[in-house]
Amino acid sequence: MEKIQKFINVLFLTCVLMPVTLFIFPSALAIADGAKGASYLYEFGGPVHWLTVSSDNGNKSGFIDAAFKGNTGVSIHWLATLYSFFMILVVVYLATLIIKKISSGT
Repeated sequence: MEKIQKFINVLFLTCVLMPVTLFIFPSALAIADGAKGASYLYEFGGPVHWLTVSSDNGNKSGFIDAAFKGNTGVSIHWLATLYSFFMILVVVYLATLIIKKISSGT
């Protein structure tokens, strides 16, 4: 029962940290040339970039500014989302193992 509870705690922490990566990691900017002019693509979500927000003007500073103030589209890359979720899950699980080893060793 303790192992199940530990995994549920790690899973919960991973679910909390997934959206936090949108705010922590800076966005990557790409410019796409379209028929109506340039479109600015902001990629969020850490090293995997699992969320793309497109906008007509290129002066967005962060996730909230890009996602909620005048965007022209949002796309979620599902495989990158799952990969990012798995990476965070592994890191959190390893961190809990290390913390448990350190606390039980002293």
